[in-house]
Amino acid sequence: MTSKNSVEQAKELLSGCLFIPVESIKDNSDITALGELDSLTFEMIVMEIEKHTKREVDPVKLLEMQSVKDLALMLEK
Repeated sequence: MTSKNSVEQAKELLSGCLFIPVESIKDNSDITALGELDSLTFEMIVMEIEKHTKREVDPVKLLEMQSVKDLALMLEK
């Protein structure tokens, strides 16, 4: 279960990487539907996750990440 705080952190992270207003991101938004998600943007998201969690991200988990809530779960662990 994700905490409200981790969902807000995930939304802020995506807002910064995708250059979109945080208010336009819903808790259950599909990440790929939020904006242009090219390889550079994806790498920015990965770097921000690693910066937040202070560890490398499992590539399998990255491939499974689809929603804001999925990202929030990654930030919690």
